[in-house]
Amino acid sequence: MTELVLGDIRKSYHHVEVLKGISRRIPDGTFFTLLGPSGCGKTTLLRVVAGFVAPTAGRVHFGAEDVTHVAPHRREIGMVFQDYALFPDKSVFENVAYGLRARRRPNDEIKRKVGEYLERVGLGGLSNRLPTEMSGGQRQRVALARALVIGPRVLLMDEPLSNLDAALRVQMRDVIRSLQLETKTTTIFVTHDQEEALAMSDQIAVMKDGRIDQCGAPDEVYRNPRTAYVSRFVGSANLLEARPMGNQTEEVGRFEVNGTIVTGRTMSEAADGRYLVVARPENLGIRKASGAPGEGEVAGRVRSLQFQGYRTSYRVVLCGGEEVNVETFGELAATPLGRGDEVIISFNDKCLFVPEASS
Repeated sequence: MTELVLGDIRKSYHHVEVLKGISRRIPDGTFFTLLGPSGCGKTTLLRVVAGFVAPTAGRVHFGAEDVTHVAPHRREIGMVFQDYALFPDKSVFENVAYGLRARRRPNDEIKRKVGEYLERVGLGGLSNRLPTEMSGGQRQRVALARALVIGPRVLLMDEPLSNLDAALRVQMRDVIRSLQLETKTTTIFVTHDQEEALAMSDQIAVMKDGRIDQCGAPDEVYRNPRTAYVSRFVGSANLLEARPMGNQTEEVGRFEVNGTIVTGRTMSEAADGRYLVVARPENLGIRKASGAPGEGEVAGRVRSLQFQGYRTSYRVVLCGGEEVNVETFGELAATPLGRGDEVIISFNDKCLFVPEASS
């Protein structure tokens, strides 16, 4: 296993700074995900770790070894690409064996290890197939076996599931995570899909404009986003203007939201005093209107709804004109309200407040 240390990594192209000083210590055996939209710098950072791109400044360490200027083939990395990058004229066996042959391993070791990893990825009986004779999911398994068979110090994966259909993505993320846990390989996984990131990761780094906006365990990033950007990108969130009522602390804050007083945690201070409330759809209450709303409640009208068995999702227009998503589960979902119904939306103490400027 290998600890990976990134020290103030910067990368510029033609005076455009793509990476803006990224520092992170990734412990041995961690599944570390870089999450963000196209253009945020996540793939560039992965390529710096791989050695395909030289940083403009900063250092990359694998354990105690500085590999900043070490060639990619000498870093002992495993790489899984978005397009699989298999040799179309070589069998599955030869594709997986490629890295071992390049390292001049004995034939008996190659045969044993390739067979072992093909079994691990569920392709034990397909060693003689060509990649063109296989499905996308099978080709991705071949690419994963090829990356792991060499026993890499670090496994790097660049959007490896983006070319698969929805069912295969779920299946393959389970395969990848199981193998990573089994081999205890330090892994960096790049994706723009927040569901993949939440389901697979030990740590998620949400990237924005060449920086890490927030990093933490999946539940921490989801439940405690510190910026409006992270709130929007990780999971779904309702964000409404919030006017602070008195001094705010991280423990508790009181804000006026759409004419009512809402209490919750202030995640970080807004220098300009402008805040947004972050309310996840599952953390909003909804009931049919009967009388005026109380404190922490706002009147609204159901614009649309989707009944999904165990869950019902509502789109509600509030009295001030803003729209929010609300989700109910279990018995509440079994008796949905109707379109056009007048309702009361309630904010609970799980609401968070973040600076508006971070959006």
